[in-house]
Amino acid sequence: MATINVDKTCSALPISLQDHRETSLLTDRDVNKILERKLGSNFRLVSWRLELGDSKGFLGQYYRLHITAKCDTDGDGTQSLRFFAKTPPPPNNPQFEFLKRYDIFNKEIAVYTDLIRRMGVDEPPKWTVECYFSKQNVIIVLEDASLDGYVTPNKYVPLDEDHCVWLLRTLSKFHSRSLILDEKLRLEGNNRTILDLYGHLLNEVLFADGDEISKRILFSSTLGFYTMVDCIENFDNDTKNDIKYRFTMWSQNISRLLAPSDRHRNVICHRDIWTNNMMFRHDPDGNTNGCYIIDWQFLCYCPPAIDFACCIYLTTNRTTRDHYFDTFAKLYHDSLAQNLAQEGLDIDKHLPWTAFCESFAEARNIALVYAALNLQVMLMSDSITMQYFDEVDKLEQAFYSNKRGEIVRHQCEAVPAYKSRILEIVLEVKDHLLERLPNP
Repeated sequence: MATINVDKTCSALPISLQDHRETSLLTDRDVNKILERKLGSNFRLVSWRLELGDSKGFLGQYYRLHITAKCDTDGDGTQSLRFFAKTPPPPNNPQFEFLKRYDIFNKEIAVYTDLIRRMGVDEPPKWTVECYFSKQNVIIVLEDASLDGYVTPNKYVPLDEDHCVWLLRTLSKFHSRSLILDEKLRLEGNNRTILDLYGHLLNEVLFADGDEISKRILFSSTLGFYTMVDCIENFDNDTKNDIKYRFTMWSQNISRLLAPSDRHRNVICHRDIWTNNMMFRHDPDGNTNGCYIIDWQFLCYCPPAIDFACCIYLTTNRTTRDHYFDTFAKLYHDSLAQNLAQEGLDIDKHLPWTAFCESFAEARNIALVYAALNLQVMLMSDSITMQYFDEVDKLEQAFYSNKRGEIVRHQCEAVPAYKSRILEIVLEVKDHLLERLPNP
């Protein structure tokens, strides 16, 4: 049992009113629980402090938690530890209502503390970070993977083949743990599935059918796409109208297209795998030797091909997709097969290659539309993002109103990398998006 006595020097360093929210997020007792999970026993808390991070997430605020503890080890026995923490946005932020509406913050807590642990994250290779502590509606404390050399890639630099290989192997590991848990639940009796047990964590959040906030997001994103189309000067009006018509037909059905399938095998999917939600580690020579997937706010239940295809479209350029999409699909499936085989499961009985091929042929168009709806926000410059996150009215304009088009046009003019990624998505819609939707 951990020693919970606190050294007299222990404090949260409450220096100013600005620090009040930070110091109220955790208590000494909370920090001792973190230490107990990290160190086990025989420690004494010396001091701790929570520092506001340099950046904000789409649905939260980031912090660094610094802890000093004395342990029964050689020397003076003092350890300095650092963790990553995230909290919901302030109540006056429009994203707070979105978060509250779907209980997204607490959903992520349940994913880290229940679902992921039940799926199994410790079997190498490790595919996500460790959660050390959580309080509903307040805070999540996670492993600071940067201490082990993990970094988030530059969102303006499309992933190369090597990084895609690592990412897809990590994705297949995550999907395999879902499928394995699903099979274990079925064997336990009553033919239960993950959806039966964790369905409350797997509901659609971003494009929920019939939801007013989702309608506003879709409306704003569609206007943004129309602006992207209009930015291409060498398209005549007929071409622009055709692109907009096909895209609108697909985007207006996005809720159904992302829903659990009646025809294909479903697994737990991340559905938000872009550069800010992944971390890579490299050796001294620059070779990739580790990959984590992080942030589980949009977790859902659908065919794994949708996660695979969305992952590719949100992280690569068109050249990479055109050259490697089929190769990546085979690599992902082979990796999934290996992960299942380690648990005694035959891929041909659960997701054979022919079935996966049929599924990802449909998923590619879905992912193209999903990327067109979301990259316009994901790739906004950091300066614009910070400006909009700090001003409630502007954040409302960026995500929910008819001002999206103006923002997209400004970003295309100001950020060449943004324009390049956005316009190639438009061109791919023009060249490949079908005129008919897949069957339900």
